[in-house]
Formats: sequence, C-alpha cells, structure tokens
Amino acid sequence: MRRLTTVLSACLYACGDNLGIPPDAMRDAGPFETAPHIPMPLVFPHAGTVLPSVKLVTVTFAGYAARADVEAFGDLVVQSSWYAAAGAEYNVTAGAQLQKIVLGPAPASLSRDAVHDLIENLVEVSPLVTPAVSEDGLLYLLYVPPTVAFSDPLGARSYHGVLKLAAGVRVPFAVVIDDGGGLAATTVAAAHQLINTATNPFEEPRDGYYADPPVSDPWSLVLGEVADLCGGEDPIVESGFAMPRVYSNDAVVAGKSPCKPFVPDDTWNDVSPKPSQMPQVAPGDAVTFQLTGWSTQEIPDWKLSTHVADRSDFTLSEMSPELSSDMINNKSQVTLTLHVPTDAPSGATGGVFVLSGAHVHPWAIGFIVE
Repeated sequence: MRRLTTVLSACLYACGDNLGIPPDAMRDAGPFETAPHIPMPLVFPHAGTVLPSVKLVTVTFAGYAARADVEAFGDLVVQSSWYAAAGAEYNVTAGAQLQKIVLGPAPASLSRDAVHDLIENLVEVSPLVTPAVSEDGLLYLLYVPPTVAFSDPLGARSYHGVLKLAAGVRVPFAVVIDDGGGLAATTVAAAHQLINTATNPFEEPRDGYYADPPVSDPWSLVLGEVADLCGGEDPIVESGFAMPRVYSNDAVVAGKSPCKPFVPDDTWNDVSPKPSQMPQVAPGDAVTFQLTGWSTQEIPDWKLSTHVADRSDFTLSEMSPELSSDMINNKSQVTLTLHVPTDAPSGATGGVFVLSGAHVHPWAIGFIVE
C-alpha cells in the first residue's frame, strides 16, 4: 500500500479513555447500523493531469520466462473492462499497446539509477518518442525478472517514475519487479503501476490524482495513489489475467465499499480513531487513541494488527504500539497506544496503519513530536 488517500474529516476529538471496551460490549440489538465514523479519505485531481489514452510499450529482457504472458497482458489490459472501470472517474479511457521491446539478456543486478539509465537509453534510440507524442500517453513498462538482484534503498518493489528529456519533454515509465511469485502476482503489480501512472503520470509537479492532506492529518504519512488504497482486496480476473481493485472517490461519497470493480455483497470494515488528527507529543511520552470499529454489513469480530506507516520517521519497534485488544467489531472499541522515542527531534512525525481483518483495511494514525 502506498500513500492511501485523504483529506479525512477535519474534526478534532478529545483523547479517549485508556481502558479498552471489550469487542462485544457495545453491540446493539435490532437492525444493523454502521457505527458513526470518520469519512474515508478522498484522492484529489490537483491539476487533473492524466494519461487519457495510454500508448503502452512493454519492455522485457531476452530469456524472461513470462515474456509471452506479459506481452499478451499488455495487449489486453488497456482495452479491458477492468481498465474502463478503474479509470472512468479519473478521466482515463482505453488505450493500446504500441510496441513490445525485447532487450538483451538480463543483468545479474539492477538499481533504480541503472533502470533509469536503461530506459533513457532506450527512449533515445526509439522512434516512438518525439516532443509531439511523448506527453500524449506514451508509457514504458519494464519487467525485471526474478533472476535479477534489485537493489533499492526503498526496497525491491514495483514503482513508477518519469524521464525528463531535453526541451522539458517528460516520458513516464513503470517498473514491475517479478519476484517469482507467479504470473498472477506479476500482472497485479503491473496493473497497479499502470493505473497509478495513468492517473498521476509525472513525479514533478505531481499534478494528477493522489492524496494530499495537511501534515496534521495522519494520512499525510501514507503514499496514496488510486491503486495503493485497495491493496489488501482480492484481485479480479479478466481473460485469465489477475488485476487489482482500485480506489473510487464516487464509492466513498456514496458510503459504499471504496474499491472497484465492485463485487456482490462487498463489505468494508475498518476503525475510526479519536483523536482523528495527529496530536503533538513530547519525546519520551506516549499517546493513546480510542478506536471504534465500523463495518458496512454485519460480520464476525475481526482481528487488528499494526504496521509502520509509509512516511513515519520512526520504526514500529521504536513506537511500540500497544492494542488493548486485537479483536473488534462494529460499534465496539479498543485503544491503541504509541510511544515517542526519548531522542525524537521536534517536528518529526510517527505513525502506523491499523490493519483490519483478512483484507488488512488500513487506517492511518500518528503523532507529531513537540
């Protein structure tokens, strides 16, 4: 999950009681009602810059075992029902696979810098790139096979970026790290990067769709493009290829499960924290949040866990999160306590995702050091 979307409610709440309420204690008899909760975040268009009709270039290395499959996936994905559903509200429509490029044998290792140089060299010799078309939907999608050791200070994960060429020409690209987990995992990662790039193609000035909350909002700790927000959902399968579900502002506003394409009996379960914004906390102190569970339908108790937020200045072990209970349900409450390191510098931010249930629905919670 990277930067999960935003501008949550601007409401500020008082801190909750330090004693967690047992998960079953607050259930009401009678018809099911979703517990009151902070609205799900929204992604914003900024300048609304997108790739409205992608011209896809699939790039692989010679000898890549999945080459034929990912090339076939490239033909399908930008014409798929999945792509139409995922892109419609973000002004992204069907595209086409323009070319399939096969490089020489894969190197033993690659880094982000090496990938950037590789794609830049490819662009320079490619007849596809001219100032007239390079900002009109062209997207290079590179697959890195599992035989390649990928070194990256951010971790060996798929990502997207942009080349800045002479005369200010910008060319988006995406990199899919095939970790050997199978074709389904590879196409989910590729589709994830494809829709993120199409809806937010240029790293600077970042004028497409993504979450952009103020620093006081815990969602500022999250990387939030449209495919990042539904990362725990089961993928959908179209024409034999697996693709991820994608966040929908329209669904959030309608009070529905926020991931599309929609599936029958879709349910969302999550937590709503109090306070909802990031309190200022002194080094060496701790802060306690009251978490209220909520779900769109009646479901059994679900399990909670924590994971460090994308942009937290502190590790999970440094914050030592403590849940009063790791089980919750609609309208029931537990508490979460986060600790601030004694040597934390003023202005630093820390936080976690509280992950709900089997689909690890996240909610961002954090603090600012005084």
